[in-house]
Amino acid sequence: MRGSLRRVMTDGADVGKTPRQNDRFAEVEEELRKEDTLLELFKEQWVGMVSMAGMFVATIALASYMRPYYDIGELKAFGSSGASQIRYVALELIAIFLFTALIIYLAKYKKDYIIKYGMMVVLTLALLYSTIPLAHVMLIDFDTEPFEMTDQAALEGDYIGTWGDDGFITSVIGGTAGAYNVTMSAWSVSNGMDEPVWSMTHNHSQNQPDSRVRMSTTHDTLTFTSGTWVWTVDYETGNLVDSYACFVFDEGGNQQPRPEMYTGCALAVKTNEAMYLFNTASEVLRYNTFDEPENAGVLAFQARWSMPHIDFKDGIMHSQLLNDTLLFLAVPSATGVIHLDEFGDATDPLAPRLDGEVRMAYLQNSTSSFTSTAVGTSPFATSNTSTLPNDQQMMLLGEENGAITGLEWNGSAPAEERFFIQERMNLNTLVSSVSSVQIVDLDENGFTDLIITGDGNANLLWDTSLQNFGTFPVVSEADLTFISMTNDSGQLVSISLDGTQQNIEIQYGALETDMFPLVGVQLETIPVIIGLTVTLILMILLYVHSEWYVVNTTGVLLGAGVCVLLGVSFEPPMAILFMILAAVYDAWAVYKSKHMLDLADTMIGLRLPILLVAPQDTNYSLIEETEQAKSKRVLSDKVQKKRKKKPSTEAMFMGLGDIIFPGMLVLSALQYLDPSGATAVAISTLIGGLLGYLVLMSYVARGKAQAGLPLLNGGAILGYFIGGFLFIGNEILQFNISW
Repeated sequence: MRGSLRRVMTDGADVGKTPRQNDRFAEVEEELRKEDTLLELFKEQWVGMVSMAGMFVATIALASYMRPYYDIGELKAFGSSGASQIRYVALELIAIFLFTALIIYLAKYKKDYIIKYGMMVVLTLALLYSTIPLAHVMLIDFDTEPFEMTDQAALEGDYIGTWGDDGFITSVIGGTAGAYNVTMSAWSVSNGMDEPVWSMTHNHSQNQPDSRVRMSTTHDTLTFTSGTWVWTVDYETGNLVDSYACFVFDEGGNQQPRPEMYTGCALAVKTNEAMYLFNTASEVLRYNTFDEPENAGVLAFQARWSMPHIDFKDGIMHSQLLNDTLLFLAVPSATGVIHLDEFGDATDPLAPRLDGEVRMAYLQNSTSSFTSTAVGTSPFATSNTSTLPNDQQMMLLGEENGAITGLEWNGSAPAEERFFIQERMNLNTLVSSVSSVQIVDLDENGFTDLIITGDGNANLLWDTSLQNFGTFPVVSEADLTFISMTNDSGQLVSISLDGTQQNIEIQYGALETDMFPLVGVQLETIPVIIGLTVTLILMILLYVHSEWYVVNTTGVLLGAGVCVLLGVSFEPPMAILFMILAAVYDAWAVYKSKHMLDLADTMIGLRLPILLVAPQDTNYSLIEETEQAKSKRVLSDKVQKKRKKKPSTEAMFMGLGDIIFPGMLVLSALQYLDPSGATAVAISTLIGGLLGYLVLMSYVARGKAQAGLPLLNGGAILGYFIGGFLFIGNEILQFNISW
């Protein structure tokens, strides 16, 4: 920070060995005593101080206004992971050191023209990071229209599971005692909800109408079990493929469980050559099946395994065949991938071993309780879904406590590497409790996205970055949320069960383009042209008429662009570390090495917009001031008569970095803190920076060059923590720092 340009006058003719002071000297001495009063100094220079404070606030406000452009474009200098890494702060500091050293070196050898024109090129590029985003924010609507559920429907029956991209399966139990049946129906929202895509009816039970139907899926079949019957249908048409009984008749003609089953069938899984039946005692039994018509419905018992790690007592959430020998199975307490072996552990392959355990390819116990699961192509897949091998899938797991896990499966990898947790999916703070997870292709480009529902909102997470593409309100008790696409339009659908297993409530609403936030770097033609034009005009003006108002206009735009770029690139802890180190360097450079003063003089002389100028009145001319300074350097060997300057030649200077660093923390708070308190903390950070500025002015008013960053950064950091404790709490002290 450079103070106002002031002159002190003495009567040089009478200053000598005699102590006598003439009247003129006494008059000047009295003026100096008045100037020593801080209030008098403030009164004298208040115009420049207020102007500088206004530019301080305007620069940061403009940066905040441009932030949506940087946010949706993911314009972070070092990517999302770099926002919390110390090495990038070190890299920025090294760049500052090298830049300063280069400028001082060139200035020492009178290479001002290299500095000027080199900086003009750099400033032109930097200015585009402000003018183009600003033009887009001014001309393009970054706000979204609200979404609401506009239609609803009610279906009789029980929800069984998902079907296709936008459908589900229901069951309705009918009939009478002794001959209950069940109607299975496939519904698709894109097909309309007036009638199902297909329906089929099958025997249910003799006297157990409350027994729920369970479903297991493959890529081309659905296998159902009602406890007493097992049947398989074609996935697309619902046509019956096979049907088997889980019972035998006793002497009285009553249905009883098969002797080797002990209980009824809790789940059934069909492979090419066998049927695997699961009982309520968490055992799995393999039965050979036969294609010959005369053996239709025949089950030949072959082997049995126990499943001590997966308990069916709380129900079965999801069963899906990954390939002919691997089954994904989910219950509230655990999820796992089970080997569907052909033989038991007995020496005789045809003799079942009763105490053998099923082989687990993978087991994941819940940290609270699993509430929803989905299987599909991973959002992190390296190739399009159409070309991806079938043995590469993700199992998405959602829990009651908000935990969300992505389990990747690569069947072609070595055995020990086939299953692994996807570390890039950090979603555990997205919702406090998960009610539904889905893997979808939102933009139908062959790469998948996620829908995570919880806390009454459906969150659409897009692409490998899992950026929140939109948050839409749904009923808080929604058990399933998905998107139905028809041509270019879409609907968000939520399904809720009433707890009686007899009624399903469906709500849906149209998703319009203007309900989604813009995604990616926006480069619309008109805003780009405007940005380029404004940049060109400002750079021409800087070259031909670099007056203070041109320098300030360009400087404010430049500062705003750098503020927002650094603010979105560094999380608050990293921004604070950067500010502390920069303040230490600034103090050393001003008070110890003093090279920062030389740098400031060089930049003032070149009239480049890496500083702001606050004149005392509009008659001030930066061009005249710098040209006079150059003339005095040329005539430095000659004794010049000092004369009092007009007030219009006084001005205050502030380096752009004195605004950028506090502004960086303001923008970082807006970007990374909890939205409920982010704005309040950002405002308190700005107020802290202004208080630091006020203290700084108490020194600058006396006409001394002063290191600005220690006070400005210190005030902003203090304001950040005070506001953080008031509006966010102790979470403000949570630092996520890595090298």
